[in-house]
Amino acid sequence: MRPPFRISFTMTVLGAFALLFVAAVGVVVSGYRATGARAALDTAARSLAQAAETAVAGTGALIRPVVALSTVMPEFAPLIEGSDPAARDIAALVALLGSEPAVQVVSVGLGDGSLRQVARAAALRGPSTPPVPEGTAFALRDIRAGESVEVWTFLDATLQVRHRAVRPAQGGDPRQAQWYLQARDEAVHISTLYDLPLVGSPGLSVSRRVPGTRAVFALDITLERLADFLARLRASPDSVLFLFTEDGILLAHQQAALAAPALGEGRTGWTTMAATADPLLQRVWRHYAQGMLLPGTTTTVEIDGAPMLVRLTPLEGLAAQQVVVAVAAPVADFTAPVDAAIRDGTVLAGLALVAGLLSIGLLAWRISRPLGVLTHEAEAIRRLELDAPVAVRSHITEIARLAGAMDGMKSALRLFGAYVPRSLVGRLMEEGATARLGGEKRPISVMFSDVEGFTTLAEGIAPEELMHITSDYFEALTGELLRAQATIDKYIGDAVMALWNAPQDDPAHAEHACRAALRSRHLTDTLCESFAARGWPRLRTRFGLHTGEAVVGNVGSSDRMSYTAIGSMVNLASRLEGMNKFYGTRILISEATRAAAGPGFVTRPVDLVLAKGAAQPIALHELLGLAVGNRLADAPLRIDPGLAARLPAWHRMIAAYRAARFEEAAAALAEAVDDGPDPLATLYAERLAALRAGPPADWSPVLRFTTK
Repeated sequence: MRPPFRISFTMTVLGAFALLFVAAVGVVVSGYRATGARAALDTAARSLAQAAETAVAGTGALIRPVVALSTVMPEFAPLIEGSDPAARDIAALVALLGSEPAVQVVSVGLGDGSLRQVARAAALRGPSTPPVPEGTAFALRDIRAGESVEVWTFLDATLQVRHRAVRPAQGGDPRQAQWYLQARDEAVHISTLYDLPLVGSPGLSVSRRVPGTRAVFALDITLERLADFLARLRASPDSVLFLFTEDGILLAHQQAALAAPALGEGRTGWTTMAATADPLLQRVWRHYAQGMLLPGTTTTVEIDGAPMLVRLTPLEGLAAQQVVVAVAAPVADFTAPVDAAIRDGTVLAGLALVAGLLSIGLLAWRISRPLGVLTHEAEAIRRLELDAPVAVRSHITEIARLAGAMDGMKSALRLFGAYVPRSLVGRLMEEGATARLGGEKRPISVMFSDVEGFTTLAEGIAPEELMHITSDYFEALTGELLRAQATIDKYIGDAVMALWNAPQDDPAHAEHACRAALRSRHLTDTLCESFAARGWPRLRTRFGLHTGEAVVGNVGSSDRMSYTAIGSMVNLASRLEGMNKFYGTRILISEATRAAAGPGFVTRPVDLVLAKGAAQPIALHELLGLAVGNRLADAPLRIDPGLAARLPAWHRMIAAYRAARFEEAAAALAEAVDDGPDPLATLYAERLAALRAGPPADWSPVLRFTTK
């Protein structure tokens, strides 16, 4: 089964904050983007319409003089009568050049072939123009009907004659010029782009037939001037403005090269919207020709994946063919401020998110850290690790109250643990079990301890002081036994009953019990010295161990029960502890315990006994120490080398004694003892001395105990 998904409190708070913050920022950004985009597109439509209207007005300003002057031309003196600069027609033509910077040449052609042209001196760069004298502002060119010469009059800014030159006429019959031929009627006509003869650069001619005559009035406008004029009308940084006719002829563009492609040999030509290489012009013409892009409207078209706004405005009432002013601008030109604001806002939002996450993270950490500590404390309580206090300090009321409650629970459980084995409670918690009466049969090792002469000692000590002495004694002894994986069953006066392999499984329970007995012997010996230094009596302790099967569980009533072991083997363990007094030993263990503990311990056989109430005799052994102790802490538990050297003789003595070879046993005993006190050896010496004359008829090596 897969474990359930879990996430920490801090990550939960951070994730929730981040999601809410991102969602809120997303809603705001989306709303701002939508509102800003609409506002930007509205602004773009107005800007394009304004630029188109301005272009229409400006373009109309170039053409309207043709209309206006053509209505007054019949009032001028005949052009063939002279070339006096003061004449009204010449003055009017010069005034037109002065008021319209885009116009470079003004031409008037009559039906008889006469021609009068007024040009800006600075614009005369054509191959057929004469040298221009210094200080010239305007040049007047006259060709009279039927004559083969042309007269050039060069005027300064005050219309004073600077120079006059006569030379053969250039350019042929003016009635064959493009500007003359296109003026088929009294409407205004605009030519395609071509190389203007006097100017020597591409441009277009706007012409009109003078009403009631065969005279034609024309203006020459260079493409460069048109491009400059259109460039000044930008609706946005990357906007494009151009003029084209309803036939698809490109009249003018901000980039002059698009409207007048080079033909080679210094010549230029004109192009159509469909033939140009510019994708914007092609797309605009296609949409216009298909009726998808109507004059007077603003439409979005895709150019290389980028949206472009296009506005078409007709130039009406001025020319015979309809001229359309087109203004196009990338949508990004108008939405860029919105996008920039969104980017800046997003960066600020990101910084705010980081700052918020840090703040919320700090706050969540201030909450989760004590919660984490309390979680570890709860786990420690589950493991019954109750010694350390709950070290949680928080200004949050709920956390502080929880910490206080958990600390109180630890104190209560510590108090409870003084009466109930922690290992038992731990096992019940691990198994999820509840305390109920009953038990199970299982192999265990049981140890009983008892203080030698405690009754006599207690009679001579005040009860209060006796309580202090026994408290220190039991505190030290209990700690040693718990470290050896023992379960403290009960305290019986000055005695302690401990179990191994219950309730927790302990396969090496006999070994652990023997080691615990040795360490407890060393501990109580150390306590004796400490107590003596404090003026307290020495509490010399004896131990008895037995291994066997017993019923282990809860006994008592449903509301008050005790965990203990019941069975004959428990009684026998208690008998063994009591036999220490008879044999003068410190630790007596049964044969079952010795066999189960393994070869790591050194023992010496004591006797074959039949305890009171027992049906079968058992072999007693005195636990002397560790056979091998590699750790430094095991050094006090190792057997004395001298005693170890005498053990083989002791084993020979026991074997001879039990075989009723008493003389042999006495000899072996002499080898097994030294000059030091050994109550057990003294006991056997007395037995052997009494048996020298021969054993009684009913003699047996088994000693029967009739008292507990």
